[in-house]
Amino acid sequence: MKRRAAALLLLALLFGGCVYYPTIADVGGVRIRPKNSRAVANPSGFAIYMDLDSTGAYGDAIVGATTDIAKTVVLVIPIVPDQPLPYRIDVPAATLVRLTPQGPHFLLSDLTRAVAPGEVVLITLLFEKVGRIGVPTRIE
Repeated sequence: MKRRAAALLLLALLFGGCVYYPTIADVGGVRIRPKNSRAVANPSGFAIYMDLDSTGAYGDAIVGATTDIAKTVVLVIPIVPDQPLPYRIDVPAATLVRLTPQGPHFLLSDLTRAVAPGEVVLITLLFEKVGRIGVPTRIE
């Protein structure tokens, strides 16, 4: 009886070490990681640029943004002639979306306080599916 119990215990230990941990893409979720976020001064406030790394099985879309350092956060998308202006930024699954000066980005205006170069502030992006994601952003 003890041999049988020992064999079962050994078998349980062997199979217990064989664990599979699924990734976000495996289970079909949305995973977006903001990277390289920076705020660059411009005449009316700051322009926000960053990279959005989507590694999940499904995409999402940014539908807004807020911050405590500005009263107004505006999405800027360069207008392509004869196309309607979207009020969102699509972030497809398994892609890298860049918010750049030539592409979509955010503008902060009506600052609520002074900020210094090198300071890190929080920009909160509002996504359609995952909700809010805070993005630490360095002031340049």
